[in-house]
Amino acid sequence: MPRTPGRWHPKVVAALMGTVSLAVYVFMSLQQWGRMQTPSWDLAIFAQAAKQYASFSAPIVDIKGAGFNLLGDHFHPILVLLGPLYAMSPSGLTLMVVQDALLATAVAVFGWFGTRHLGVLRGVCLSLGFALSFGVLEGIRVQFHEVSFAIPLMSLALCYLSTGRLRAAVLWSVPLVFVKEDLGVSTAMIGLLVTARSARGRGLGVRAGRIVNIRTLCTGNARRGMGLMLWGFAWSALAVFVILPWLNPHGQFAYGDKVDIVGAVADPLQSFGLMFYPWVKTQTLMILVVTGAGAFLRSPLVWVGVPTLAWRFLSNNSGYWDPTWHYNLVLMPILFAAVFDAALRTRAVRGGVLRRAVERMATVGPVLSAVVGLVLVPYSPLAATIETAQAPLPENVDAKQRAIRVVPEGTSVASDLSVLTYLVPRHDVRWIGTKGDPAPEFIVLDQASGTWNGPGAKGPTTEAEARYGSEYTIAFDNDGLVVLQRSW
Repeated sequence: MPRTPGRWHPKVVAALMGTVSLAVYVFMSLQQWGRMQTPSWDLAIFAQAAKQYASFSAPIVDIKGAGFNLLGDHFHPILVLLGPLYAMSPSGLTLMVVQDALLATAVAVFGWFGTRHLGVLRGVCLSLGFALSFGVLEGIRVQFHEVSFAIPLMSLALCYLSTGRLRAAVLWSVPLVFVKEDLGVSTAMIGLLVTARSARGRGLGVRAGRIVNIRTLCTGNARRGMGLMLWGFAWSALAVFVILPWLNPHGQFAYGDKVDIVGAVADPLQSFGLMFYPWVKTQTLMILVVTGAGAFLRSPLVWVGVPTLAWRFLSNNSGYWDPTWHYNLVLMPILFAAVFDAALRTRAVRGGVLRRAVERMATVGPVLSAVVGLVLVPYSPLAATIETAQAPLPENVDAKQRAIRVVPEGTSVASDLSVLTYLVPRHDVRWIGTKGDPAPEFIVLDQASGTWNGPGAKGPTTEAEARYGSEYTIAFDNDGLVVLQRSW
């Protein structure tokens, strides 16, 4: 039963925490956008996809290659929701604010559930811990990614699961399969936990030695749980083995060679060791444990995060192992829902000191997670944003803006990362790193940023001619920013 004395507390906490978080996140995004910080090309890719959806077209993203259908890269049809928003405000900043709003919604979700079931103090702390978690702040730092749509959905699904609202948990889990192809497996894990809870009657999991009456598995919630398992596995399989290869220009799942699933199953001991080595993986795991104050390990909800950790840590791509970037974002609602669930499951126990300590840690888990978040703020992207906000704009920002204005609207333009996202709304944009593209009408380069893996000893026009097979002249050159125009 809810522990708050009045019904208004959860709503007030949810609204306050969500609003404050949204303001902070938007502040971070505005600073990045105004200072023209571009950590990767991903925002430009998603902005170009949103531009296509806004015009009721397939998500053809020329930044990935001429005529490249983004649904052949990752399975994320939920991005069609960006179309109307981008049509109203055609800018990469729109996508960043959408992500901010999605994450702030999850902050409000944890504030509502935490306050309603654990009391005001622990509810506020649960929400604050999530809002300041490294996965969330890193996700904002690296700008928009499709997984942000999963964060409020997963937060709602897991919190409802923890409080026994199994039908609601299933309903909020259903759309997860349309966020990304691997989340179908996470959805199936939620279905497994729903089925286990239905079979047990209370709590998650089935007690050792307990025989479950077959009629229990025929109840409505158990059927919903098993249906969700089938739904999740089916969509992941359909996406990976049918849809993605069909739409990919190379006729295959682009990331199928990143994880050797057969090898992992054939040698489970080695696979287990690879979950901790190289040591950056152990570092990431330790940061996750610290972020959840260890309390989340008390909850079986952690099993929902196992598939994500498995494909990342068994991959040969070292970029997936690091605690930075957006790869830990989808783990944050799982971690904090587990902290919430562990606090709900605590009870007075008799026995050894260790057992009592585990129960007490679970009880104060939300408070400890908030303390960890506050302690780590000085080392977070939020602190870095506050620090840079007080500094003058980088000297080349004005040159970048003027270079953009030199390129006529509607023309084809290739660019490095410096202004790639900013060119998307009004131009046919490509990335200079994509080989085999047709010669664009214009090229925008920031020679100080390592264009073409180096400034080019022969000069920008010679390098451009060698790459595209056409002659170019310099139309703009200021503070390292160069605009090249194709000669006719």
